Amino acid sequence: MASSLDDGQIIIKNDWYQSETHIILAILGKHLSKEDCFIVFNKDELTIKSKFATGQSYTLNLKLSKNIVPERCSFKLLSSKLEILLAKTNAERWDVLERPLCKPNENSKCQGRNWDKLVNDMTKDDTEEDVNSLFRKIYLEGSDEVRKAMNKSFVESNGTVLSTNWKDVANDKVEIKPPEGMEWKAWNK
Repeated sequence: MASSLDDGQIIIKNDWYQSETHIILAILGKHLSKEDCFIVFNKDELTIKSKFATGQSYTLNLKLSKNIVPERCSFKLLSSKLEILLAKTNAERWDVLERPLCKPNENSKCQGRNWDKLVNDMTKDDTEEDVNSLFRKIYLEGSDEVRKAMNKSFVESNGTVLSTNWKDVANDKVEIKPPEGMEWKAWNK
């Protein structure tokens, strides 16, 4: 299973396989820490809330096609993925991970899972917070010149320009450049 978003957010890839005793579900990508993974095992459902190392959070709720033994389930945080081990109630093979959203005799009324909605729900996060985190990281990890350029450009442009190149902003005042289609006005006028 692979999912992606059109708005530039990261791609989330999930995969699963099985042994005689377990279903192994992998959510690929570097995750923050085990403390940032909230996983609830129910006999016929799995709920995951976690964060990628980028800070992007996601939620996944699966209605399992067969029952599991919650007290024998576990998860591991590996360098490249979150691996979830679901203990089978018996050694039978699972054809699908999720149960159908309707009964077989209701096919005409049945709607499949909306994968676009699922991806959006999994990656729902405050984009502004992500951008602020990126700028904070650039500022904290940057050289003195990068920090000076960011401060000078932001202050002199009234928040409309953010430069990390000191050579570009060192000698002249940074002009106010509002986004295209917008007009800058002083707050007190």
